Amino acid sequence: MKKENLEEFAYNAIMKLVLSNHFQPGEFLLETEITDLLNLKSRTPVRHALGQLVAKGFLDKKKKKGCFIPFATPEDAEHVFFVRENIESQSAISAAIHASDEEIKELELVIEKEADIRKSGDIVAYFSINENFHARVARISKNRYLQQFSQYIFWRSNIYVFFHHYKFKLKIKGEELTDSPLQHIRILKAIKNRKAEEAGGLMREHVRCTYSNVWK
Repeated sequence: MKKENLEEFAYNAIMKLVLSNHFQPGEFLLETEITDLLNLKSRTPVRHALGQLVAKGFLDKKKKKGCFIPFATPEDAEHVFFVRENIESQSAISAAIHASDEEIKELELVIEKEADIRKSGDIVAYFSINENFHARVARISKNRYLQQFSQYIFWRSNIYVFFHHYKFKLKIKGEELTDSPLQHIRILKAIKNRKAEEAGGLMREHVRCTYSNVWK
C-alpha cells in the first residue's frame, strides 16, 4: 500500500475508533497502541493522521505526552457554537453572492451523495460528507479567512456532536438522522437562488439546531 493510502487508512480508522467510542475525552491516542491495533508496520501513518486532527482542531496535543480528545464543557460548547454560527452563516451569505454556477452544481452533487450515504448507515462516511458540505460552502464563499476559520471551528464543535449529540448517538444505533440533510437542502436552495440573507439565516438556524441537541 502506498504511503498516501496508508495515511488515509490510518486517518479513517482513527475516526472510526473515535465514533465508536473507543476513545473518550481526556484520553490520549497513543501512536504505538493505534499502530498495533491497525496492524501497521510503521507509526508514521498514524503520526501523520493524528497531526491532521490536531491541525483541524479536533485533537489537542501535550508536549511529550501526545494527542488527546479535549474535555467537553457546557461553557466551551456555548462559545464554540456561537463562533461557528457566525462564521458559517457569513460563509453561506458570501457563497450565495460569489459562487459560480458550476460550484453550485458541485454542491448539489454533495447533497445527492449525502442522501445515499445516510441510507447506508455508514457513520464515518456520513460525517465525511457532512464535513464536505460545510467545507464546500466555506470554499465557494471566496473568502480564505472564512474557509480557514470555518474548518477549525467545524471540527472543534464536532467534539460535542460525537460525544453529546443525542441524535448522533441514535444514528450509531441504526436510527435515522433526518434534520441535518433537510437543512442542507434548504441552504443549498437559498444559495442557488442567490438569496444571500436567507442562506445565512438558514445556516445559522442549522448550527443552532445542532447546538440545541448537544446536551439533551
